[in-house]
Amino acid sequence: MKIDKNILALAKKQFCLDSNCLEEKKLVQPGKKEIHINRSKKLPGARIYQNEFFFKAITCFGELFIMADDAIYPWAVDFFKEASPEWFCCYKNLREIDRKLNEYGREILDTHIYFLPDADAGTVQPICDVKWYEKDEILQLKENNPFGNALMFSEAQPDMLAVAALNKGKMIGMAGASADGEYMWQIGIDVLPEYRGHGLATNLTTLIKQEIERRGKVPFYGTSESHSVSQSVAIKAGFFPAWAEIYTHKKPTEKKLEAKH
Repeated sequence: MKIDKNILALAKKQFCLDSNCLEEKKLVQPGKKEIHINRSKKLPGARIYQNEFFFKAITCFGELFIMADDAIYPWAVDFFKEASPEWFCCYKNLREIDRKLNEYGREILDTHIYFLPDADAGTVQPICDVKWYEKDEILQLKENNPFGNALMFSEAQPDMLAVAALNKGKMIGMAGASADGEYMWQIGIDVLPEYRGHGLATNLTTLIKQEIERRGKVPFYGTSESHSVSQSVAIKAGFFPAWAEIYTHKKPTEKKLEAKH
């Protein structure tokens, strides 16, 4: 595994946008463990999921990027000032974060592991017929989209590029890339059930990764910590695990059951 320094630098620039960490003076704990804790602010080009920026946490190669709303900022500075980025997503931490968020009507929605390209990975060619789609062409697929993990049709994370695998003209799999942030495009992959197990997911993911890099953006791949099949696709496609992230959202309003009379 080899980390491309330029890709890592762009990824950290993205994390700074995501967490409102634009000035080194905001570094709370300089040195070996770099912990950045900043007040919430929605910056142009930041990755914003669930339209939520009350709290965000990203840990990558010994650095921890945290953004917290004014209401919990003093707590965050005190609670995380001695945190260990490598163990940030342990259940004890997550439990305490969730408890604090609950006080303000929020909760942890999910934690994800993310992958960046391995500079040692070689290039590949398509293993079947493929068709490429640019941003405007992707819109024609919206009404009949069997590849929900590849194309999101989101205004916040617009689909920029897609590549479909074809079998006698039929689309049987697709990898898509969405512009989640200023510097980074996220890859999603979907293959029809009857065509899985033949390397299509790995091949399509690798092809679109190569094209994203050619266009000067950083391709990244995200999945659940428990989704070993998806993680295997990422690794086979020339990615390596690079960072973890915590997502939050507003707690759903509980609906009271109405008694029948």
